[in-house]
Amino acid sequence: MEKMKNLDEIYGCLPFVELASETIIKMGPVSFWPASQLLEQMNLENSSIFKEYLQSIAKIKATSEKEEQKSNRFIHTATLDIKEMTFVLISAEVPKEQKDLAVIDSIYLLHFACTFRNLYYGNEILSFEPFKKMVPASIDFISSKSNWQHLHLLESKREASVCIHLFDQEIYQGLGKALAAIYIQKNFLHIETIDHYQCLIRSIRYLVDRSGKKFINLIDKGLHFSQRLFEPEEILFLSASFESLFNISETKSAEDFKHKLRPMLHLKYSKPVEIFWSWVDDFYALKRAVVHQGSSPSPLFKQNPNFEISHVTLGIKLFVYAVYYKLFEYKLITPIHSNHYAPPDFKWVHPEEILLFFWTESSLLKKLNIFIKRAQANQDDSELLIEISLLCDLYLSMYERYYLHPNQDFVHFHPSPLSQIKGDILQILEVIEQQKEKMKKNLLATIPKNLIAILKDRLSEN
Repeated sequence: MEKMKNLDEIYGCLPFVELASETIIKMGPVSFWPASQLLEQMNLENSSIFKEYLQSIAKIKATSEKEEQKSNRFIHTATLDIKEMTFVLISAEVPKEQKDLAVIDSIYLLHFACTFRNLYYGNEILSFEPFKKMVPASIDFISSKSNWQHLHLLESKREASVCIHLFDQEIYQGLGKALAAIYIQKNFLHIETIDHYQCLIRSIRYLVDRSGKKFINLIDKGLHFSQRLFEPEEILFLSASFESLFNISETKSAEDFKHKLRPMLHLKYSKPVEIFWSWVDDFYALKRAVVHQGSSPSPLFKQNPNFEISHVTLGIKLFVYAVYYKLFEYKLITPIHSNHYAPPDFKWVHPEEILLFFWTESSLLKKLNIFIKRAQANQDDSELLIEISLLCDLYLSMYERYYLHPNQDFVHFHPSPLSQIKGDILQILEVIEQQKEKMKKNLLATIPKNLIAILKDRLSEN
């Protein structure tokens, strides 16, 4: 079990945030501890009063409206489970005047680190509201009972507790190194490095804030506030995230954004580049319309005939991947796969999830057909084999995630007419069969085994 460092100081308590399996999360100068784990680290002198403090702040109370209870203005409504409460600790090396800033940054990063995977794949994420509700918990505060023995949490400020299950130590460590550089090592590092890290963290904060402005139906019946109603505001937060992350030019925003993001995605063929350019132009046109005209243009991006996708949905996917790429670029994390010919692949964030939106099904199969034929003649061309592998992964992802499930909340898939893709599919299958007969292993090893079945399934479409 990780021990609490002597230099770590208890800062505060997040009563509505639980760390699954009572796991400790270390993020540079800030760490997050389950109350039970922290209690084990207390010496006998402090443990008794700490237990009393926990029992006190775990009580939720509401104002009494009954006449007979007016002498006691509050009534007890609930008791929080101590095992579900999380404490925030901060290194004593962080200057006193910056502790608040460091803690706030770390909580934003904690939320991003436990939700980015769901963000990337368009799944439901944890609300940020429970992360914003804190209780003071410094040793000085706890040591004096008069500070807290008559205080309590109000029912009106209560949040539904959330539980963090995703523990990717690498992302915590990477973000922690950025925090340590800003708040502890600032005087020992190049100013440009500090600026990069601060822009990274600020961009994540903008992204997290985008989800906190929506209206919520408390009983989940009778009202339905479509998330698309809030897309104008989300566009503004998302554009601020991109502009902070990439230090986008104020005068040529769209052009600068294109040339800074495109290399991360390794887009180099005419059709996907054309669609990517269109998305960026549409995204900034939408932003200008929201800011200057107060209007809400169509939120859907339709330049790819195979997809209708929300600008915000695609933008969030691009942003999450860009954050990972920046962490990789700054040597704060390591990808599971990286080379000069394809975008880096990470443990949780795979590039094909973004790239497939910039390829049409027909152009993808046509390019794959051309490359496979070319590889017949030269199976030692490593760049070509990597390109084939990436295109195969793109098609598998397109088929499994969207062809089989065409109608999702923010993504609608429209398959290409069979007449457009039939010729390329037949030629690809023919080459694969030829390679089997000739026992040429390099090309066969590059092509996923289930691609044949998937292509045959597309041919059998009614």
